Amino acid sequence: MALEQAFTFPCQGETLLGIVHPAPGEVGLLVLVGGPQYRIGAHRQYLHLARQAAAAGIPAMRFDYRGVGDSSGTYPGFEHLEDDIAAAIDAFQIKQPQIRSVVLWGMCEGASAILLGGVQNARVCGAALVNPWVRSTSGEAQAYLKHYYGKRLFSLETWKRLLTGEINLFKSAASVLGLAKQARASSTAPDTEATAPFPARMAEGLRTFQGSSLLLMSEHDLVAREFDQALKTGDDWRGLQNKSERVDIPDTDHTFSSEPWRLAAAAATIAFVKKLAAKG
Repeated sequence: MALEQAFTFPCQGETLLGIVHPAPGEVGLLVLVGGPQYRIGAHRQYLHLARQAAAAGIPAMRFDYRGVGDSSGTYPGFEHLEDDIAAAIDAFQIKQPQIRSVVLWGMCEGASAILLGGVQNARVCGAALVNPWVRSTSGEAQAYLKHYYGKRLFSLETWKRLLTGEINLFKSAASVLGLAKQARASSTAPDTEATAPFPARMAEGLRTFQGSSLLLMSEHDLVAREFDQALKTGDDWRGLQNKSERVDIPDTDHTFSSEPWRLAAAAATIAFVKKLAAKG
């Protein structure tokens, strides 16, 4: 396997740092980090993913957005990364000129950035969306009620702690009522800058994307459950439930923090990219 190479490339007058993992494949994997996080990722996940992809014959690249890690400038926020993504694709194709198209892989806010601007790039043939971020106050409240308090209600351990006084019934009830009010607000409150706009634009990005998409989801992750809630009940997401291939990895947390989970996520990603490469 060819040696990994660090290099710099321009973006809107700033200098970005990237790492390319060479391989002979014609479909490349470009890894987008989640939030203002640098190119290695939690538990070195992005590094391991890129190395495993390259070992499977898929060229891969990791990079730092403007203002993050070793790149200059100011971080523009996950809603405004289309220039960074386009510059990275340009640099990737220069370093690996046999690449004819690219699959974007992003976790959390990285997945959101893909739908908000990345899929508009004509060279993108696939999008691997890992626990996409669509958080709003009402969406978070709904997810807590269903996936946290809902499970605790039927837990024998919870009832034991309640009867022994370890759990404060009045505080718990107040918390549930507060969440219920926030959850109901979604049907009556007008759209605001902080909630509706970016999830709605994400839905439109997925709806209009002509390539293939993969939903890679963690079982024990509130962010993933919030996205599921939006996908099932959100007006903007209507009709998109079957738009993407989906892989759910059992027992996993948000960042696939154990090696078996990390390997499972990488295997699903590699299978997705190879399927697209085989399609031509």
